[in-house]
Amino acid sequence: MATPRAAIRYAKSLFSLAEEQGSIDAMEQDVRTLHATIEAAEDLELMLQSPVIKADAKEKILVKIFEGHISDLSLGFVKLLVRKGRESILPAIMLESQGLIRSKRNIGVAEVKTAVPMDDELRSRVAAALTKLHDGEVELQETVEPSLLGGFQLLMDNQMIDASIKRELELLRRHITDHDYEPEF
Repeated sequence: MATPRAAIRYAKSLFSLAEEQGSIDAMEQDVRTLHATIEAAEDLELMLQSPVIKADAKEKILVKIFEGHISDLSLGFVKLLVRKGRESILPAIMLESQGLIRSKRNIGVAEVKTAVPMDDELRSRVAAALTKLHDGEVELQETVEPSLLGGFQLLMDNQMIDASIKRELELLRRHITDHDYEPEF
């Protein structure tokens, strides 16, 4: 699903305000807390999406959950979103905010899909290689996908390296079916 334009604008506003106040670190922690809490509690996400629940009730619930756990800047931002009727895009705003912080700090994100979980040695080797390639820090997001059969898929900076056995088998199948082979009699 595409990120709503409003989420991008709100994320940029929050980031700019935090940057002006010199509280990017606090904002980063708040964004992670908000995102993790909303992602972990399906009821909370449904409440944010619900047009039936009144804005003042939503604001009270969010204040009760997050007050004391996030900074006043971030709590005020959440209250503003509710008053503007934009609370439904809060998860998207948090994701965009994380992207802005990563960009500011030159942190790349790499998604690695493997058939089996990576061990610590392999994970550190992959992270070191990607750090050299990116010329900065890299966050690894690992996914186990048994359908790959073996090997890996790596997605970073809109580029994909597919070194999976599944892909090799697909290429072999295409090669066999695309070429007419007639045995001699």
